[in-house]
Amino acid sequence: MNNSFARLIEGMVDVLRRDLIPVMDGEFARGQAYGVIFMLESLKLRGDWSPAFLGEQVAALRDLHDAIAAVPNRPADMPSLSIPLAADVPSRDLGDREVAALIDWLAVQSSPPVAIQNALDAYLTRQIRYELTTSARPMFAEISLGREPDKDEP
Repeated sequence: MNNSFARLIEGMVDVLRRDLIPVMDGEFARGQAYGVIFMLESLKLRGDWSPAFLGEQVAALRDLHDAIAAVPNRPADMPSLSIPLAADVPSRDLGDREVAALIDWLAVQSSPPVAIQNALDAYLTRQIRYELTTSARPMFAEISLGREPDKDEP
C-alpha cells in the first residue's frame, strides 16, 4: 500500500523532531532543522499527487475571466484573459501572466474601469486568502531559539 504525500512528509517531520533534533548540538543547528521542518510542512500543504492545490488557483482565474467578460463596454486595448482549460501548472502560469499584463495595463490608465478593478481586487483577495490557508504555520520561535518554545512563552 502506498502512503499519501502528506503522510510521507509527516513521517519525515516526526523523525526530525523525535530522533534528530534532540541529539543535535547547538542552537544554530537545531534552528536549521526547524527550518527544514517548516519547508516540509509548506510542501505538505502545497503539494500532492493530484492537481488539488492548483484547482483553486485555476478556479479563481476562471471566475476572474467570467467577471471581466461580464463587464460591458470593455476598452479595446485591455489585455484579454483566456479561460484556463485544466487545473495544471501551464494553465495557471498562463493565467498568472495574463493577470500580470492586466495589472500593468490598469496601472497606466488615467481612470481605470471600476468594474474591472473591482474584479481584479476580488481575485487578488481570494488568491491571498488561499495562499494563507496553504502556508505552514511560521516557526520563527523554533528557528531562532533552536528548540520548541515553552507553552507560556509568547
